[in-house]
Amino acid sequence: MHVSENSSSQPQSKRGSAKNRISVVFLAPYWNRPITGGSRRVEPYGENLTQAKTMFDSGPLFEMDTIEVSSEMLQKYPYSGRELKIDQLRDAFRFSGLPKAAFPRFLDSHRLAMALKTYSSTKLKTPAATLGDSRAISTLSDTHVMAIQTAMYPLSILHLPFEYILSELPPPTAEHAITMDQGEETVEPVLDLHGMLNAMAPPHCWGMSQSIVSNNHVASPVKKSSNLNSLHPQDIASPLQIKPSGESHTDDPEWNLNQFCSEYLLETLSSKVATTHLSRLGDDLSILISQLRDASLKWKELDSASQTKKSRLFLNRCMLMKSHGEESIICNLEGDVVSQKLVTEWRKSCERIYKRATIKFSNNDAGNGVTMILTDSRCNEHLTASGCVERVVRLPAAIKASKMAGAGKSRDIQLVFPVDDRFVNMAEKTVLPKAHKVSYLKKMKARCMAIEPGKKGATLTDDSDGNGGEDTMGSRGSYTAAVAGVAAALQAVDRIASGQCVNAFCATRPPGHHAGRDLHSMKAVSNGFCVLNPAACAAIYATTPQSEGGPGFRRVCVIDFDVHHGNGTQDILCNTYDPRFLYVSIHAGGAHINGYDTDEDDSGQNNSQRPGGSSQNAGIYPGRCGDTSPHDGVLNIPLGAKVTAQHVGQVLASKVSPAVDAFAPDLIVLSAGFDAHKNDPLGMGGLSAEDFGSITTVACSMAFRSCSGRVISILEGGYGVPCCRPQTDDLFLPKPLIENEGSNTASQPRQNSPTLALTYNSATKDDLLQQQEMQKGPQIKLLDLGEDLPDNMDDEVPRGLRGKVDRCHTEGFIDCVREHVRSLAKSNKRI
Repeated sequence: MHVSENSSSQPQSKRGSAKNRISVVFLAPYWNRPITGGSRRVEPYGENLTQAKTMFDSGPLFEMDTIEVSSEMLQKYPYSGRELKIDQLRDAFRFSGLPKAAFPRFLDSHRLAMALKTYSSTKLKTPAATLGDSRAISTLSDTHVMAIQTAMYPLSILHLPFEYILSELPPPTAEHAITMDQGEETVEPVLDLHGMLNAMAPPHCWGMSQSIVSNNHVASPVKKSSNLNSLHPQDIASPLQIKPSGESHTDDPEWNLNQFCSEYLLETLSSKVATTHLSRLGDDLSILISQLRDASLKWKELDSASQTKKSRLFLNRCMLMKSHGEESIICNLEGDVVSQKLVTEWRKSCERIYKRATIKFSNNDAGNGVTMILTDSRCNEHLTASGCVERVVRLPAAIKASKMAGAGKSRDIQLVFPVDDRFVNMAEKTVLPKAHKVSYLKKMKARCMAIEPGKKGATLTDDSDGNGGEDTMGSRGSYTAAVAGVAAALQAVDRIASGQCVNAFCATRPPGHHAGRDLHSMKAVSNGFCVLNPAACAAIYATTPQSEGGPGFRRVCVIDFDVHHGNGTQDILCNTYDPRFLYVSIHAGGAHINGYDTDEDDSGQNNSQRPGGSSQNAGIYPGRCGDTSPHDGVLNIPLGAKVTAQHVGQVLASKVSPAVDAFAPDLIVLSAGFDAHKNDPLGMGGLSAEDFGSITTVACSMAFRSCSGRVISILEGGYGVPCCRPQTDDLFLPKPLIENEGSNTASQPRQNSPTLALTYNSATKDDLLQQQEMQKGPQIKLLDLGEDLPDNMDDEVPRGLRGKVDRCHTEGFIDCVREHVRSLAKSNKRI
């Protein structure tokens, strides 16, 4: 509120200065209703919407309070424009911690905020003197500068019947708001407060327009504008017609061109200003639709192998046409103001054809509505040291979690293993040399092969000076395991591109997003448990031209929500700007934690912490490389020392979603790290398993808006797996041997160690019994992985780590992966 509007403000002494306090008005506050119990999960609203809404709108629509001015209390409003994006608000609401019944009130608050913001920016003018002298005035009036610069709304605006206006707006029902599967974003025009005032003034309040009054015509009521949701594609007359190769089916509305193209696109491609190349694009679409119609009529006559081949060929043709059309529009309308809009509409049209094809080409084994979980037992050959949080049992735990989400039980969530050897060979010979330096690959392979069979925890990634290898350790099979992880990612891309599934999750290890082109990428102190980079390899393969054996995707976006910045992925894909890739990372860190100086210290090392945790002095691994975004192909979003649901929700809605929508990827790759969980032993996050499900849902929503839901997820971090095997006693404290009852002295141990003999000879029986109980420690509850835990797999957990992972029985890594897979499965249907 402006200082002049606050009648309750009184002059204060300097001791009670109000310079750090301002009066604010909360819009449609939804916290007036006590919130007790209930789930945070946001589900579509059904018949009880009206009853749910009344639970949270009993309080006043506007509520004033006085707050302290701080970065925590006041943040920039993240939304702008002339439309309110309902799906974007729904995504933000998932991280609010509120029950679903509060969403209608939450939506009303943003309706008011957008309306007032738009009116203020377009209709209100702040006097120049006030802007120039605001600091001086704030000093004289003992008021914060924001109370001087804020807008002053006229009373006519403040007295509008907002309660009535909001009650007449459409509710966020499932019919209006859940349109993710169709790839169409749900939007609502911002309330026009200025138009409302005009409507209440003559001549509009008489039901007459200005032109009627000017011409002295008879008054006639002003007609309501048509419903924005009432127009359907079949109502739009198309100037372009389908040109089938055989019998004409243009009368069938299912295959009419306007079912796939917007009116704007059709009019532009057929207009007189369109060049020959642009006019041919409409013909190309007609031919493609005709081919799809003909193929769908004969689909059931084909065997499974022929169906897979036919689907792959058509979808490749569809993506090729999408890319070709973009090039034609950009080249022929370069610099034209309508070119970007035309490109956007062209992309949507091609994706509608793609979605129709995947629906028509689905069968009992693959296609629309399918999520695939890819894994390989060779990934278990990567054996880390007993004290490493990146334990071998993470993979069986991920498979167990996927099965808990339904994997392997139905067509909808399929468990695929092992990885096809064709993709293993492709990874080694073709893709990996494009991602990593050949010298790095040879070094990693040679080091693994030099490790003795059966040995684990050998150093893999130390440099020539012996530095940087403390965290990334492995065994003779580590390189094979890493290649299998990359191959799984390539196979997942292939399955998605060929239409056999909508999205996929790769349950593999070791993780990879810290593995760059060479050792210790972007000046990190180590490789952070990573050997090869499956996410970067998936992006490279996805953008490989069809002429070279790839899917031929034009753009790939990698979204990394591991608690650490993926320096390796950024190094490989976005070392310099590449229009094919957008790398987005949401992670712990920031300049205020890692330091503002971007230069190296005296030792030549980047002042960064190892991935096992964080330190106030050393910063957060991998260091300063994730604090800034070097160019338009990178969006790094550090969230401070600890990642919280509130911050994640805010940046997803205000930064990530707009950036991804503008980039319009053909595929989204998720670097799925779950180490920001509240119980993870690293202790750097505050997210719940449900929050990870919400992140996945939001990412899938972005994918449906741009690329028909094509998402591949790859396991990165997440270490909250409780002990899976009984733990042995500390080998350095052997069990004492107790003599017969009545003796107060322990017998000699069987070792010929003077030190041990002295210890045992000088100890009393009570002392040794106490020592033995301390050795046993508290009873450890084991995590039952059942048949998913191989019989020959050990799980030695140090005592210091046992307590940290034991709390994950309540909620931990398994729950995060389960919610992640569930969200993928809920987002795998195209309609």
